[in-house]
Amino acid sequence: MIYLDNATTTFPKPQAVKDIVQVNLTNAFGTPGRGPHTSALRANVAVENVRRDFSEFFGVLDAFRVVFTYSATDALNMCIKGFLDEGDHVLISSMEHNSVLRPLKGLENQGKITLDYIACDKKGYILMDDLEEKLKQNPKLVIVSHASNVTGAVQSIYKIGQKVRGAGAYFLVDAAQTAGVLPIHMSNDWIDFLAFSGHKGIFGLQGTGGLILGSRIEKLRPWREGGTGFDSESETQPVNWPETFEAGTHNVFGIISMGEGLRFIQEQSLEKIARMEKEKIQWIWEEFSQYENIVLYGPSPEEERVGVLSFRILGWDPEDIGKILAQNYGIQVRSGLQCSPLAHKWLETFPEGTIRVSPGIFSTEQEICHFLKAIETICMTEVHWF
Repeated sequence: MIYLDNATTTFPKPQAVKDIVQVNLTNAFGTPGRGPHTSALRANVAVENVRRDFSEFFGVLDAFRVVFTYSATDALNMCIKGFLDEGDHVLISSMEHNSVLRPLKGLENQGKITLDYIACDKKGYILMDDLEEKLKQNPKLVIVSHASNVTGAVQSIYKIGQKVRGAGAYFLVDAAQTAGVLPIHMSNDWIDFLAFSGHKGIFGLQGTGGLILGSRIEKLRPWREGGTGFDSESETQPVNWPETFEAGTHNVFGIISMGEGLRFIQEQSLEKIARMEKEKIQWIWEEFSQYENIVLYGPSPEEERVGVLSFRILGWDPEDIGKILAQNYGIQVRSGLQCSPLAHKWLETFPEGTIRVSPGIFSTEQEICHFLKAIETICMTEVHWF
């Protein structure tokens, strides 16, 4: 198997991540806040240590502003449904993922909010003039994906955040594709909310993620309610942070895996990880540029981008390419709309979508060569049904 779908989830995981999960699975590990016994206390210490590590990694002074969630989608819903009030206006980029679009469209369809879109160019970069114009609408919240999961384009969150702050709005950054790959600092980048995935660039287990609350955030309604192990006599959700947002049993092993993934990233360095992924995309881009029947989407390798490349082969349905690569060559990529129909409509690749390849730092030269050879064979094959 050749795995080239790291934008969906990274594989393989670093050995240290696998080891720490295995070690803790073989030892008694309780649930944080549920009892004074050793197992519960060990779990609580482990979770709080990881919380502190993430606060330092993302530039947050108070560790209680790091909320562990079950995914980036969970974190985005937590912010959107916990922060917005009836009558609020929201701006999002035209490249956003369904985890942003769907909860907002649901609120809009209920008549609770109004929604508008910031235009992007065909590479996926936000048009700053349009952002400035749309900010005149006095939005409460502006939501931007740090990097598109379709084109790989990296937004200048510092410049965007500065303009959003100047307009008196709040800034939510979806860092699903960039956390653990690019430097992000809550204060320096003018970020009020940061949603991240734990199983992608952080190298943790699936079912993990987080929401970071910036220093300006003082109120947020809980996304879910229930047992917290704190203030159990109360019939209503406690107000203490982060407990109020983390009802239910923590994904302790997932959180520990994120912590170990974070250590791996710091040992390797963000710069090295980003460079390795970008070099592989540059190689693929240069090879594909030789084919007249391959259409490439997104920025060139010399521009600001992450290790995600979408393309189409003229005359072929992207889903068919995905199946052929998997069944005939043992290569795993993502095809279709990548849960981002809004982006594909903007790129004019809707409804078929694209083929997306996303090599990771563990992808080998031999695997890339095998992928390129497979695409070459497909490109040389005549199709007659289009």
